Amino acid sequence: MTGLGLIHLALMLVALGVGATVFLRPKGTRTHKNIGRIFVVVMLISNAIVFAIQEDTKGFGVFHAFSVVSCLSIVAGATLARLGRRVSHAHVMLWSFGGVCAAGAGQGAVMLNLPPWPFIILTFLLVGLVAFRANFVLPKPRGQR
Repeated sequence: MTGLGLIHLALMLVALGVGATVFLRPKGTRTHKNIGRIFVVVMLISNAIVFAIQEDTKGFGVFHAFSVVSCLSIVAGATLARLGRRVSHAHVMLWSFGGVCAAGAGQGAVMLNLPPWPFIILTFLLVGLVAFRANFVLPKPRGQR
């Protein structure tokens, strides 16, 4: 693994921890927003690094495409939060965090000489179940009850 690969791995481990913290803590608080900003910055830097890593594909590959999707979802989620679209923001960010989990599961499978796609698909199925169960129905702000 290259130096950039190690930096990417470290950032993704931070994103996993920070993302889980954001997901498990109360929403809409100052802490949620600050930790969420850390998640966004870490993800954008990590995804930018992916474009410089081409040791496996010798060019643009599937993980580079996933990085494009990840960057777009992170920017969309942050934009939705700024626009006050809380439920949409929650869904987009959950799927973005699910992408981090799926990438980790896929990479872990590759390191164990296993095919990555079953682990990636299973992870996204689990994220879909969480999204379905969470439903993200948030309480209305105080003045709108």
